[in-house]
Amino acid sequence: MLRFTKYIRRMPIHWQIWVAALFLTNMGAIFFVPRPEALVVLLGLFAGAVLQAVIFARLGFVRLLGLGHFHWFAMITWLVVRLDAIRDDPTFHYWVFAVVIVCALSLVIDTIDVARYVLGEREPTILPTKKSPDGRP
Repeated sequence: MLRFTKYIRRMPIHWQIWVAALFLTNMGAIFFVPRPEALVVLLGLFAGAVLQAVIFARLGFVRLLGLGHFHWFAMITWLVVRLDAIRDDPTFHYWVFAVVIVCALSLVIDTIDVARYVLGEREPTILPTKKSPDGRP
């Protein structure tokens, strides 16, 4: 995971800010545990990290990393359904709404990236500074 973070730090600054905003918005869930919405968001964040770690370990920093967020389609749908039921807690409601917006925007970016990968753009978007002996990042 440390290597993955080093790659993120080599991204253009606007992408670094976006990744930080996405991560921090989702990590806001820790303030709302044990509410089920918060637990689902934390589980979704963890699942995405695992999926992206596997893709990164095998292929490097490629556009296919966007697959690590595709389970968010289900999460966002469920969170949207939950919005009416949580209106009585404005702070929590606004946080869930923010998660929906930020994750939905991320899914737009991820869908485009995965489509570009499927269409042939398979080279890493950030190249390793040094290759390991076995050629992995």
